[in-house]
Amino acid sequence: MAAFIVSLIPYCLYADLVEKYKKKIFLMNKLILSGALIILLTGFFVFCAIGSAEVYQYQDENGDWRFTDTPPPMYDPENITQMEGMVDANVGLRDLKKELHEAYHPKNGVDAAAMATVTVASPVGIGSGFFISDNGYLLTNRHVIKGDMHQVEAVDEAIEDIDDQFEIAEKDFKIRDIQLAREKTILEEMKIYIDKMSKRSSQREKRESQYQARLEYYQTIKKDLERKQALFNRGKKKYETKKTDVATRQAVAGVNRNFKITLKNKEILYAYLIRASNVHDLALLKVDGCRTPFIYPADMNRVSQRQKVWAIGSPLNIADTMKNGTVSGFTDKYIQTNAQIYPGNSGGPLVNEKGQVIGINTFKELTRKFEGMGMAIPIDTALNEFANELR
Repeated sequence: MAAFIVSLIPYCLYADLVEKYKKKIFLMNKLILSGALIILLTGFFVFCAIGSAEVYQYQDENGDWRFTDTPPPMYDPENITQMEGMVDANVGLRDLKKELHEAYHPKNGVDAAAMATVTVASPVGIGSGFFISDNGYLLTNRHVIKGDMHQVEAVDEAIEDIDDQFEIAEKDFKIRDIQLAREKTILEEMKIYIDKMSKRSSQREKRESQYQARLEYYQTIKKDLERKQALFNRGKKKYETKKTDVATRQAVAGVNRNFKITLKNKEILYAYLIRASNVHDLALLKVDGCRTPFIYPADMNRVSQRQKVWAIGSPLNIADTMKNGTVSGFTDKYIQTNAQIYPGNSGGPLVNEKGQVIGINTFKELTRKFEGMGMAIPIDTALNEFANELR
């Protein structure tokens, strides 16, 4: 068994890690969309001038007057009043909303929602996010920026299994080294014995033939073992490098607060973490100094089965992608949809026909007979979670 492992390990170290990771995820019957672990930590620079947003006046559902620098997401913009004399406070702000709309001329609400959707890069991978206010607040999944604990546990367990295989293989190499050393000693003793024999002895030719056959066998297994050891050592070196890289990215993700975001026009900005939820797979980021396009939340009381929806995001690192489908149902506090959701869609918006966001795309339930259903966290869950920050 150990020899079998020795012959295989050099060819499948990384594949084993990936397969074990996949099996753990399939056993959980959930695919956590986090994308490939290829983005290194970057420095924090703000490309926009710093300024303050406009002030809005509106009545809440209880009839009380509210004042805020952000249009309240749960209210119709036609019922919100910009307070006179406050517009000048925006002097110096970069108007990203205007720039993007002039560049792409959205034809409908879904197109407009795409203007507010971004790609989010972190030390643990690539996902999506979207602006929820005009002053730079954006929502994404916690696992996009911090990594998913189920993933971490699955990868850690797979690494532990591979470490055990390496240990077994190294023990087998030691045993085979000892066996080769013994074989070499036997050959040396045979050579000494033959040399002492008379050249005219009838047994010498027979012994020389036995010696030659055994020497060729020794040289063959020695060459094979050296080849396997070289492959093993190269594989182990690559594996150790990858293992260290994964551990480093996980450690960085735990403390990192600055993240690269890419707009629809491919421009890169930097957002910083406001807060990651301890309860839900949600995180709130912010870009300062810009008036940003944003997506209005839908009235969740009107969300129903068979309603047409679009999942917007960066699946498989392909930015600015939209996939349409319908609301299939509601499962375990999630919105279920058959709109195609792939790795990289995490954190992106699920919007209705008006371009209003009804949920945050989070993961996919896998089945054996068909592709599976995408899951999204309802937008009101996110708004309630970050109510203090967004008000």
